[in-house]
Amino acid sequence: MPYHDSERPYVAAWFSATEGAQAPAFLKAVCEANQDRLEEEGGLCIMYTHFGHGYVENGKLKPDFVRLMQRLSKKNGWFVPVSTILDFLCAHRGVHAIAPQQRRWLEWRWLIAKCFYGTS
Repeated sequence: MPYHDSERPYVAAWFSATEGAQAPAFLKAVCEANQDRLEEEGGLCIMYTHFGHGYVENGKLKPDFVRLMQRLSKKNGWFVPVSTILDFLCAHRGVHAIAPQQRRWLEWRWLIAKCFYGTS
């Protein structure tokens, strides 16, 4: 990541994101175990979300969201806009040319996720 798809030449590069469009999926993705695993592996997460979908209850942020975000903020992470991360990756690793077989695998994976979770 990022990657270029020669069958879609008008897009310079594509990237994947973790599904978190609604609060339950977001909170599951950023649970304590996933935070720790990402940190241990030196990983990267780009999260897709809409903070208007289930993050507020009775006019206040849900306690689980606040707790997990406070915990995450104390990690030694690099919390920047996605454009900064993608620019960094392009500069240091270049843009991967995705093969048709890889694209089909990603498309099937996306479709299966949409069938089970239904959000986008």
